[in-house]
Amino acid sequence: MAKRKILIIDDEKLVRTVLTDLLQMKGYTVVAAEDGPTGLAAAMKEKPNAIILDVTMPGMDGFEVCEALKKDVATTGIPVIIVTASDDAHLTKKAFKAGADFTLVKAGKPEGLLSTLHLALSLARPS
Repeated sequence: MAKRKILIIDDEKLVRTVLTDLLQMKGYTVVAAEDGPTGLAAAMKEKPNAIILDVTMPGMDGFEVCEALKKDVATTGIPVIIVTASDDAHLTKKAFKAGADFTLVKAGKPEGLLSTLHLALSLARPS
């Protein structure tokens, strides 16, 4: 079975690096993008099995990226996990309204991210 490909879209280089290292250690192939437009292009080109998406990014925020992903027939079936800096219920509601499949707080434990990613991959819809 081919390695599962995960796209990380986050404007913070340290976050991209830490997530990339964690996921690669768990056997995933990782593609990373530093902003919304680059992330959208990577999603179209790479066809990842799941996307981990930051909310707060300059220019195009994570909600806008998620909406664009879910509106495009080529990417609508890719599970999106939106990560936020806080557990604000308003942000969670906005994430689901944008089409996110899951939300996580960034400062959570790696096990939480990995179990959410595993669940997202098990629920993935074919595109």
